[in-house]
Amino acid sequence: MPPVTDDEPLRFGRFEIRPAERVLQVDGQDVTVGARAFDLLLVLAQRRERLVTKQELLDLIWPDVVVEEHNIATHISSLRKLLGAHVIATVPGRGYRFTAAQDHGARGSVDAAAVGLGSASTPTATVRAQTHLPRELTPLLGRDEDLAALAALVQRHRLVTIVGAGGIGKSLLAEHLLSGRSGDYTHGVCWVELASVSDPATLPSRIAEALGVRPASGEPLGGLCAAVSPLTMLVALDNAEHLLADVGRTAAALVDAAPGLRVLVTSQAPLRLAAEHVYRVGPLAVPLGPVPAAQAQSFGAVALFVERARGTDARFVLSDENAPAAIELCRQLDGLPLAIELAAVRAPLLGVMQLAASMQDRLQLLTRNRDAAAPARQQTLRAALEWSCSFLDERECTVFRRLGVMADSASLAFVQQVVADEQGALDAWAVLDALGTLVDRSLVAVLIGDEGEPRYRLLESPRLLAIERLQAAGEQDALRRRHATALAAIFDAAWDDRWSGCVGARQWANWILHDASNARDAIAWARAAGDSDTAVAIAATLFRARSLQAERMELAELCESLAEQVVSPRLRLRALQTAVHPMYHRQQRQSLVLAEKAVVLARELARAATDRWPLYFTLSLWIRAASIVSDVSPDALREALAELAALEDPGWPAQRLTRGLEAMHMGLLASETPDQAGERLLLARRVIAGLEAEGTDTTPNLGSLIDAELACGHPQAAIQLGERALAHLGGSRDEFIRAIVRVNMVLALLALDDVASARPLLHAAWTAALQLKVHRYCSDSPALLAALEGRPRTAARLAGYADAAYAARGTVRQPNEAAARARSDALARSALGNTTFGRLLAEGRQLRDEQVAALAFANDDST
Repeated sequence: MPPVTDDEPLRFGRFEIRPAERVLQVDGQDVTVGARAFDLLLVLAQRRERLVTKQELLDLIWPDVVVEEHNIATHISSLRKLLGAHVIATVPGRGYRFTAAQDHGARGSVDAAAVGLGSASTPTATVRAQTHLPRELTPLLGRDEDLAALAALVQRHRLVTIVGAGGIGKSLLAEHLLSGRSGDYTHGVCWVELASVSDPATLPSRIAEALGVRPASGEPLGGLCAAVSPLTMLVALDNAEHLLADVGRTAAALVDAAPGLRVLVTSQAPLRLAAEHVYRVGPLAVPLGPVPAAQAQSFGAVALFVERARGTDARFVLSDENAPAAIELCRQLDGLPLAIELAAVRAPLLGVMQLAASMQDRLQLLTRNRDAAAPARQQTLRAALEWSCSFLDERECTVFRRLGVMADSASLAFVQQVVADEQGALDAWAVLDALGTLVDRSLVAVLIGDEGEPRYRLLESPRLLAIERLQAAGEQDALRRRHATALAAIFDAAWDDRWSGCVGARQWANWILHDASNARDAIAWARAAGDSDTAVAIAATLFRARSLQAERMELAELCESLAEQVVSPRLRLRALQTAVHPMYHRQQRQSLVLAEKAVVLARELARAATDRWPLYFTLSLWIRAASIVSDVSPDALREALAELAALEDPGWPAQRLTRGLEAMHMGLLASETPDQAGERLLLARRVIAGLEAEGTDTTPNLGSLIDAELACGHPQAAIQLGERALAHLGGSRDEFIRAIVRVNMVLALLALDDVASARPLLHAAWTAALQLKVHRYCSDSPALLAALEGRPRTAARLAGYADAAYAARGTVRQPNEAAARARSDALARSALGNTTFGRLLAEGRQLRDEQVAALAFANDDST
C-alpha cells in the first residue's frame, strides 16, 4: 500500500483508526483486524468524500500482486461484521463508499440530558437511554444494500420513514440499523413500539416511557418535546401505519424541538411531511428463472426461505432438483419476507414442489408462524393482509377488491375504465385518488413501462384476498365482463394500429405484451361466457404480438374454433386471418381451406369499404398457404400474385407492404427454377429491409434469407447468417425460430460436406422441432447426413420417413430440401442398388417420429 500522507486519527462513532500505529480501536480498546482489511478500511476512510472503485482498491492494496475481486468482498464482509453494515456502502457494479459520520473532536465525557432522572430541563447525569432492542436480532438476509442506503439517508436527514408492504421486513431492517449505530450518538438509540397504541392521546407518554424521560406537566406533546430537546440520539417509531397523522405531528414536533434528535419511522404509508425523507423497501431478490441451488441462495428471497426452512427442520436441503420450485414459490410470494417465512414452515411437511404448486390456496395454507411470540398480525398471511387493508376507507376498499380482476399490471386508463362505476360516486377521479392511497399503503406496486408510462399491479397475495372480497360482494361476474370487454376494445383498436405505420412493430408488440396476462384471463372468461367476438378480438391481436411458437399455435387454433361463432364479419375475418397462418397450423391443407374462406369473406367486405388493405392482407396469407401445398396450380398462384400487385398502394407504410413482399417470396419459392434463385434472394433481402423499416426484429426471418443464399450457391454466406442469427437469439426462449435457423444451417453445412459440424446442429434442431411438431421442415437432412457418413441403408429408410412426413401434411419440398433429397438418393442408390434402396425406402415410410433420432444419429448402418 502507498505511504499514508495523513497520520491523523480518524474517529467515527465508537471507532478510531490510528494510521501511524496501524491500530483500530473500539471504545478506546485495540481490536484485532487483518493487515489487508485494515488497509482497505483506511483507504476508504481517507477517501470518504467519494466512491472508490474496485480497480482502485486493487491497485492501492495489492499493487504488485494479481488477486481476484472477491478478495475485496471478503474483507468488506469481515469489516461490516466488526463495524456494522452501515459503515461501508456497496455501489453495485462500481465500488464502495465509506458512509459513517466522522467525529472531528476528541471523545470525552458528554453533557447529556437526564434520562429517567429528574426533569428534562435539569441535566443530572450522562446516562444513555435503553435501546429496547432484542438481545439477539434475527439475521437480516438479502438487505445489505438496503441497510447501507438507509444508513446514508439517516446520516443526511433527521426524519426518515421506512415504507413498505406489511411483512416486507421494515422493522427488522430498522432494528439492524439501530443496533449497528448505537455508538454513533451521545445518548444512544431507542426503539419505540407503536403497534399496541390504540389511543393517539397516549402517544407522547408511550414515547416518553420508552426514552426514560419525565415530561413536565401540561400539554403532553409539549412536555415531551421539552424533555427530549437536549438529547442527541436516534429514535425509531415502529408500526406507525394506524396512527399516521398523529405520528406525523409528533415526529415533526420532536425533530423541531431537539436539534440532536433523529427520528426513524416504519410504516406502510408515508407521513406526508415536508421534512420527511422516504425509503421504500422493495421485495427480496428472486432469480429471473431456474438456476442451480448454490446460485439461487445468493438471492435474498431464496436465502431467507432456506434459512427459515432449516430452522423448522435442520434436515431441510435445497438441491438442484427442488431449487426451481423454491424460486417459483418465492416469485409467487412477490419476494415478501413474511410470506416466505410462513411458507418455509410448511416446506418440511409438504416438500418444496408441492408447496409451490399449492400457492393458489396460500391464504388457507400459510397459517403458522414459527415464532409464536410474533404479533397476531404476523401469525398468518391472511392476518397480515387484513391488517394492511383495515386502514382503507369504503371507497379504497372498493377499488382494492375490484383490482382483483387485473391479472398483472395495468395502465391507469385501463384501471379507471374497469374499476370506475359508469354512474355513481366512484368515478375515474375517485379511482385515481384511491389508487394513490393503495400505492402509499404498499398494496399496489407502481411499475414503469418502456415509454415511462406508469402501470399499477396489485401484488399476488393481496390479489387473492381482493378476489375473495370481490366474490363476497357479488361483483366478480360483472367486473370480469367489464375487464374482458374493455380489453377487447383496446386490442381491437390496437389491431388497426399495427398496420397504420404510426408505431414500430416491436414497440407495438411490447405495448400489447404488457397486458398479455390480462389478455389470457379475458379470453378464458369470454370463452366460458360464450362471447366469441370478445375472445377473438383479444386473441388475434395477442397472436400478432407473441413470438413463441407454442402460444401462437394455441391462439391460431382458438381463432379457428371460434371463427364460425363470431357475429361481427370484421372480427370473423380477423379470426380466419389468424387461423390460416401457415407456419402455425398443424395441417397445411386445412390452412389453405381456411385461407380460401377468408378470401371470400374479405371480398364481400371490400365491396362496402374503401380500404383495400384487408383484402390485400388476406390474399397475401392465401398465397403463403398455397405456396407450400402440393396440389395448388402454378397458374392460380400467378393470378393471385397479379391481383395482389393490383391491390397494392405504394404509399402504404412498411407494416403493410412487407406482407406483400413475404407473399411474393413464398409464391416464387413454390415455382422456383434454378435461374430464379437470384430473384428470390433479392426478394428475401427486400423482406428483411421491410421488416427493419417497420421496426420488427428480423432474426425470425433470417431463416428464409439463409435458405435463399444456399439456393443461389452461397453455402458459406448462409452459414455466416445462421451464426449471426443464433448469436442474436442468445438466451431467447423462441425455440421455433432457433430450430428453423439450425435446419437451414445444416443444409448449408451438408452442401459443404461438413458432417462434423452438421451432426450436432441437426441433433439440436431435430429435438426442438419434434417437440414443436414442425419436424417436417428438417426431415430430409437426416437422410443426407447418413448418406454422407457412409450409412446408405439408414439414408434410404430416413428418405422414406421424409416422404411420409411431407405426404401427411400435403406439402411439397422447397428447392434446397429437394436438392438435399436428390443428393442423398443418389449416394444411397449407388451403394445399395435400386432394388434394395426401394425396399428400404418403403420400410422407412412406416417409421414413427420417436424412432428417427436413434436411427439418424447412430454411428453405424445397422437396422
